[in-house]
Amino acid sequence: MKQRKSEISRHFFSKATLGLAALVIVSTTQAATVTYTLDNVLQDNTQQMTGSFDWTYTEDDFENGSGVFTELFIPGHGSDIDALTINFDIAKSIEFSLTANVHGGGVNVSLFLLTALTPTQSALLDLSRSSYEIEGGGSNGGFTGGSVSPTAVPVPAAAWLFGSGLLGMIGMARRKKAI
Repeated sequence: MKQRKSEISRHFFSKATLGLAALVIVSTTQAATVTYTLDNVLQDNTQQMTGSFDWTYTEDDFENGSGVFTELFIPGHGSDIDALTINFDIAKSIEFSLTANVHGGGVNVSLFLLTALTPTQSALLDLSRSSYEIEGGGSNGGFTGGSVSPTAVPVPAAAWLFGSGLLGMIGMARRKKAI
């Protein structure tokens, strides 16, 4: 009878482990988000554009994700993200334009990239093609440097908790098998 209970326990734990592993596989194909920062994006008038945006994508389709700026400062315009139309083409560019021309304050900024963005590597600005025109600040020109860089995304606490629970279940199954 004791041997039968042991077999049932082993069977239960192996099925539970397989079920949890399947859950992990399913959950890893869900959406992921990478946060990017504008690093040392310097206009040719020595002013710095700063900001960060989140790129959300499914793990098997990075290019067709969507981006949202969480903060942005454009010299001569300020940090009013809501007034801007922002277009992402992570293979080549990020472009900002003012949705409505308010009091002669037009904004047109094009940041062209030398390489496509990836979840793990920075992309330098193509300085020969990137440009800005800020009508309200009366400035236009190009850029003297800069890149767009992903920031490290910490592993969520739930993943650590799940992993330690899974290891605990495997350990319990092996312990019961040894008895």
